[in-house]
Amino acid sequence: MPGTTILWIVLVYVAIAVLLLSMNLTSRWRWWIKAAAIVVTGGFFVGSYFAIISLLGWPAAENPPARFALLATRVVEPDRITGSSGMIYLWLEELDENNIPSGKPRSYSLTYTQDFANAVGQARDLLANGEKVEGSLTPHREQRDDSNPATPPSEAEGPQFGTPFEITEQDLVFNNMPPVKLPEKSLL
Repeated sequence: MPGTTILWIVLVYVAIAVLLLSMNLTSRWRWWIKAAAIVVTGGFFVGSYFAIISLLGWPAAENPPARFALLATRVVEPDRITGSSGMIYLWLEELDENNIPSGKPRSYSLTYTQDFANAVGQARDLLANGEKVEGSLTPHREQRDDSNPATPPSEAEGPQFGTPFEITEQDLVFNNMPPVKLPEKSLL
């Protein structure tokens, strides 16, 4: 968010506060009505502050899209000294049905687990080697037994790496990026 936008938001809040104060100084309303107006207005200021934070580029604390291109990662290990439980940050771009990025990149913050950190580390290594990485959320499944022919891996998934890990009833799996699906060419 540009600095001028933040400046305009602050000026709007100052104007509202000045109007509220002038109303309270000149009105003949009872003191408890004036106090309630000040408290309600202050509550709106606090609520709008938390709403605006999401506009400032903070990572989204929600599940990533169902299919995405992985652009960058950052793993913050748990720290016993500060009591931090750790966090994993992913910068993603949603993929459409033709494996083409559709939309603007977005940052996501996800809970740290060791398996998740290992999978993200492998994906980061592929990115460092110049390869493209796709991630996908699939409905949660128990650990698949690859020796059991009743549960074969999907052909669309491609070669998987890392352990699938659960994110609120879904598994997140990193794969090598499949090629872009080009439209069928017709005869002239």
